[in-house]
Amino acid sequence: MLLETLEAALRKVPPDCAIMFSGGLDSGLLAALSKRCYAPILYTVGIDNSHDLAAGKEGAEEIGLPWIGIVLTEEDIVAACKEALKITDFSPLELSFELPLQIVASRIKEKNIISGQGADELFAGYSRYAEMPVKHLGNVLKTDYEKLFYTTIPKEDKIAETYGKTIYRPFLDSSVAEEALLIPAEEKISRNMNKMPLRRAASELGYKGISQRRKKAAQYGSGIMRCMKSAAKKQGCSLEAYVTSLKTA
Repeated sequence: MLLETLEAALRKVPPDCAIMFSGGLDSGLLAALSKRCYAPILYTVGIDNSHDLAAGKEGAEEIGLPWIGIVLTEEDIVAACKEALKITDFSPLELSFELPLQIVASRIKEKNIISGQGADELFAGYSRYAEMPVKHLGNVLKTDYEKLFYTTIPKEDKIAETYGKTIYRPFLDSSVAEEALLIPAEEKISRNMNKMPLRRAASELGYKGISQRRKKAAQYGSGIMRCMKSAAKKQGCSLEAYVTSLKTA
């Protein structure tokens, strides 16, 4: 049922689309299902030799879709930070994990971007979920899911609109989210493995590599956070102070 619902959500996306692709479980499952509808290009953002670029290339080969790696320098990342901060306000952490969206949206020709946003909140993807009692997990997931709509999504939509793009989030499609919220919390985490329903779905499709991929936060997998901290260090200030200085640069 989950695969059918996700595929139905993907069919709502216009064919002129691209996928933000880390090579991880969420974007990998969306890419695999989208192959049944159209042949989107997969875009991965990262510094040279980053985890995400390697995982993105490997994942694209497993799925069999065209892939483009966007290799960034520290100078590229600083410039992108300045551009993103002109669009809307971000904390340093928000900036680090939203920068891939700003970079993809500003560089690609496709008008529509498919994002895996929401999968972590609906299927218990963050490591902190595994550390809390299962009896509390369901309520925490629901709260975090609801927060997306008044914290993260408005900022992401502003970025996309700035570059004439539209973001599609299949995991946040109402039918997919409703189904996910009905799955018992204890079925989402097993033996320190997260997002078990999505892993089973990827395995059922025959993508073993994607199904076993461990969570790697975008800001670290891409190397963006490392470069932001490096740039701040060169200026002799904290990351928070550095990001504040970029807002007026």
